[in-house]
Amino acid sequence: MEKKKGKRLPYGNTNFEKLRTENFVYIDKTRYIGLLENENNDKLFFTRPRKFGKSLFLSTLSYYYDINQANKFEQLFGDLYIGQHPTPKKNSYLVLEFDFSGLDTSSEADFKVSFSQKVQDVVYIFLENYSHLFPKGDIYCKQIDDQKPGVASLWKAFSAAKSIGKKIYVVIDEYDHVANDLIAMGTYKGDDMYRNLIWANGVIRDFYETLKEGSKTVIDRIILTGITPVMLDDVTSGFNISNNISLKKQYNEILGFTEEEVNILMEEVGIERNMINVNMEFLYNGYRFYADGEHKVYNPSMMLYLFDQIQSEGKTQNIIDENLKMDYGRVKRLIRNNREQLTEIAQNNSILSELSPKFSIDHLLDPDNFASLLFYLGLLTVDKVERGLIRLKIPNYSIRTVFWEYVKLLTAECNPDVLIDMKEQRTALIELAYSGNPHLFIEYVSKN
Repeated sequence: MEKKKGKRLPYGNTNFEKLRTENFVYIDKTRYIGLLENENNDKLFFTRPRKFGKSLFLSTLSYYYDINQANKFEQLFGDLYIGQHPTPKKNSYLVLEFDFSGLDTSSEADFKVSFSQKVQDVVYIFLENYSHLFPKGDIYCKQIDDQKPGVASLWKAFSAAKSIGKKIYVVIDEYDHVANDLIAMGTYKGDDMYRNLIWANGVIRDFYETLKEGSKTVIDRIILTGITPVMLDDVTSGFNISNNISLKKQYNEILGFTEEEVNILMEEVGIERNMINVNMEFLYNGYRFYADGEHKVYNPSMMLYLFDQIQSEGKTQNIIDENLKMDYGRVKRLIRNNREQLTEIAQNNSILSELSPKFSIDHLLDPDNFASLLFYLGLLTVDKVERGLIRLKIPNYSIRTVFWEYVKLLTAECNPDVLIDMKEQRTALIELAYSGNPHLFIEYVSKN
């Protein structure tokens, strides 16, 4: 059967302009721009699991607020929700964009150089992007070239913006990337390096303190995203992030795909239901970030990975994107220190816990914080409230397979003579998923 021709699948693409001008599908999340703009606090922070659409959403915000993109507004946003309901601050800012992924964490000295260079490069690009507005932009750029000021280069951006009476919107992606890398290194190296970089007079603290100073004059709005809130406590004294919207009801579906959005995606790329040979809801749905959130959401990268396989191979070859599985390896060290909780989750499919809005690296191993960390990583999701606590559960079968791989590894490390045989469980689940036959699965659950 000939495939329907449709728009391009945005698998791996996070640039908003490219999606909107090169015939990619764009799932419209712009209705949240107005909500964010109307928040009482203009310094916003939210988390979502890796590969959940954070970078694309920040790219959308950047194009919406950038004064340089005003002449493209109709082309980029005209048929979207925000194009029909524009806010007062559209295309009114100088946008300063940071992405802190890919920094060198091999040593403390290398990180300081890498981080300082990143900040300096971003400021240099900022000055070049708005050189047509800044009367002294070339002078500031030459000063950066000559002085190599690192984090202090931010003051050049502030001075340039102040000279023309314009405000800055600061966008920060992967704010916690360094923390995740250092956590994965282990207690002795990673934790000590983390403290030296973030606490006291560390380079990261200097960065956020400088932003705080800039907020008194030219910085009007700041938005940060990341995977976990692990750095929030540690940078708070340097930068008061007072509005963490991660767990607010109205933002439950700000990222991820609802069932309706999945159907829109399928229709626009030309994928019909009879082309799908797996139970998508069973494999990829189930995420909720607020107990009474109206809809559960699908992991967007997993859905795009599934549809990419269908378009290229005609069928599903693998149910889990290997790139996502690699990310779960980051919690390996933590899992070894929380065997009891992990086993409870794997056996019961859930755990009852507090859901911590933020926590320091010194308290990662606390039981409630460990369960919360798994939630922020996307390995658990909100199920319901029970007597004031949150029931966190494994969201779907794809994530459950990852948990079971850890349990098998963990059991083998604790007792090499004990191994978990996964063949029976896998056979039962495959029969359930592909044939709709629950009998082997019921038998397996009853026996185990």
